[in-house]
Amino acid sequence: MTIHYSHEADALYIRLKETDIANTDEITEDIILDYDKDGNVVGIEILSASEKADTKQLIIQAFDKVMVEQPVTA
Repeated sequence: MTIHYSHEADALYIRLKETDIANTDEITEDIILDYDKDGNVVGIEILSASEKADTKQLIIQAFDKVMVEQPVTA
């Protein structure tokens, strides 16, 4: 996993897996998810990150969305 913040774009990007991005979904006004060809979430982008009162909460919200779509199975 890698995390990158762009001051110029004011965007926080969390890359969960290094693979090609096949699809992108804007789940809220500020959160965009990237998917691989199998529908797995491989990236999370948070826009206007510095303007958010609680960026940590946005990250939690994004991960909650990922967990609902991709439940962990044993």
